[in-house]
Parts: sequence; C-alpha cells; structure tokens
Amino acid sequence: MARLEDIIAPVESEFRAFRELLNQVTLSELPFMRPITRDILHSGGKQMRPLLTLLVAALHDDARDPRVQAGAVLIEMIHWSTLVHDDVIDEAYVRRGQWTPGTLLRSKSAVLVGDYLFSKGLSQASRAGSFGAMRSATRAIELIVDGELMQMEHARRLDNSDATYTEIIRHKTAALIASAAECGVLPVCDDRPDAPQVTAMYRFGELLGLAFQIKDDILDFGFAEDGSQLKTGKVLCNDLRERKMTLPLIHALDEAAPADRRNVLKHLRRAAERTASVEWLRSFVAQSNGIAYSVQTMERYLNEALGLLEAYPASPVRKALQEYAAYVVGRSF
Repeated sequence: MARLEDIIAPVESEFRAFRELLNQVTLSELPFMRPITRDILHSGGKQMRPLLTLLVAALHDDARDPRVQAGAVLIEMIHWSTLVHDDVIDEAYVRRGQWTPGTLLRSKSAVLVGDYLFSKGLSQASRAGSFGAMRSATRAIELIVDGELMQMEHARRLDNSDATYTEIIRHKTAALIASAAECGVLPVCDDRPDAPQVTAMYRFGELLGLAFQIKDDILDFGFAEDGSQLKTGKVLCNDLRERKMTLPLIHALDEAAPADRRNVLKHLRRAAERTASVEWLRSFVAQSNGIAYSVQTMERYLNEALGLLEAYPASPVRKALQEYAAYVVGRSF
C-alpha cells in the first residue's frame, strides 16, 4: 500500500495552501475559541476528504482555483462539525485515544462549536464564489442527517437488511466523500451538477465512501479481510453496543438458522449492558461468512471506482487517485 506522502505528492503545494487557508478560516475573533478549534482541527485527522477534492481538481487541471481551495475547506469543516455532533449524540468520550470535544466541553457548547465550524466553512466558500461546492455540501448534510435518522430507527427496531444498510451508509458516510470529489471538478464545469465529469466524480467518491464504511465496519469487529484477528487499538464492537447491525452481522444473520436468529436478536438487545453478549455476537460473525461477504462487497465498490478512472489518461495524479482508493480499503485502523 502506498504511503500517504506519496498520494499527496502530486498536489503537495495545493495541500499545503489548503492547510494554511484552514488555519486562517478557523482563527476565531474570540480568544477562548482558538485553542478549541486548534485542538479539533489538529487532533490527528489525515484530512483525506479535502485531499480527494484537490486530487480530483488536479485530474482536471484545476487544483489551483481558489474555489477548489474553499470547497476543500468547506468539506473539512463539515466533516469535523458532524463528528462533534455525532460525539454528543452517541455520548462518545474518546476517539483515537483522545478526549472528544463533547467530553471536554459541555454538550450544549460542543453542539455550538460544531455549528461554528460549519458556518465558517460556508462563509469561506461564499467569499470565494464556491457556490457549486455550497450546493453540493449542503445536500450532503441533508443526506447525512437522513442516514443518521434511518440508522437510529433501524437500531431501535433491529430489522436492518443488506439493502437498508447500503442506503444508510450511502447517506451517512458516502455522501460527504462523494461531495468532496464533486467539489474538485465543479469549477471546471461551471458548477453544473449534470456535467458528465461531475456525475462520474460524484459516483467515484460515493463508491469510495461505501467501501470505506464497510472497511470500518469490518474493523469494528477486530477482523482483517482474511478473517484473522487484528489489534487495532480501538474499542471493539461499538456498533453492537449501540445495537447497530452492520454488513458482517446482517449477512451472518441472513444465513443463520431460525434458532440462531432468535439468539442474535436476544444478544443484540443486551449488548449495551452485557460484554458477554457482545462476545457472543462477535464469535457468531467470526464463524459465519459475514466477513468474507463484506470484503467481497467492499472490493466490488472499489473496482467500480477504479474503473471510472480508466477514462482519464495515465498520469501521476491518476496514479495517486488509484493509490488513494487502495489506501481507503487497505488500512488497518
């Protein structure tokens, strides 16, 4: 798997300019806000979504357009605002070994910080004339909210299916990654969402988002693609504890005998309070075809995404996008 530095290389100067702009945009007039935004925006994230925006723009010879830079900032700000809001909703206290903003601040304050980040991103996009990016990103927010609500409802009813799961992650995760790719090509197409390059790049990002989320759900069980156990450094099976049925469990349940299905639902109801139920469910998935099926589905999305890049001539940027796609599904964290 390529190093992240190699993927960034074709847009290194543009990525550096993006980071400088991000620092400027998030510098608050309120002194007490400055350490908060600094900690949020520099807490270890790899800024993969804005990197995708810049790579897609470079694929269309447009990475230096100020509207692209502003679009990349908007995408990153929305990503972080949704994370802050998610932490409050999920009552998540730690992410990647660090306290979350929802823990360091009172919940009400954390929600306002998320709103602050979103509004700052929109303001910068407006000043730069990135109106296509604003349309794309706000549409992504609509889809993210819809996805969250769908997930909450199906977690309550414990009735998730393969098709429903796909719709949830298409909204909840893939929408923002698709928007990130779309924002990279919109300026060169006069902000026309129906332009062929725009629809192709939106689909490219959407496919990567679907593959990314399936990989994340496999890792949540602590398994590698071959079914072996991984040491990820993360708390395992958070989804089970929140009664979220992801693809490995959904497929395992689809193939299960009626008695096993009843046991799965019984343990899923108890998973929030009982570690033994979480371990039972994890063992159930490990003994099924759930991981293998999820890997096959993830690879199908990846291959379809890579196929869209074949319409472009070979170049360092196209290679970087191919490596970016492989990086998304090849990670073990």
